[in-house]
Amino acid sequence: MKVNTLIPALALLAGSLLSSCSLVNSGVSSSDVNSGNSAVAAQAQKVKDLERQVREQKSISDTEKNKLEGLEQQLEGAKQNLKGVKNEAKAN
Repeated sequence: MKVNTLIPALALLAGSLLSSCSLVNSGVSSSDVNSGNSAVAAQAQKVKDLERQVREQKSISDTEKNKLEGLEQQLEGAKQNLKGVKNEAKAN
């Protein structure tokens, strides 16, 4: 696997692991979601859905940040290579 694909993959895995841990710390209990009071159950489900969306978005954001870092490193390497090729062309 290439380095530029490895970094985002690792970030996604880390995000998934962290998001699964946050399920334990959720402010919504299963009794709230399964409440006999429909208003409580509906609001608890809404909270759970929003928590999931936030976790997913954070994971995507972290992955994109890592992807950007990888691209910036590739750009810097390409610039260095260009300097080397130009110096080699001058020498010949």
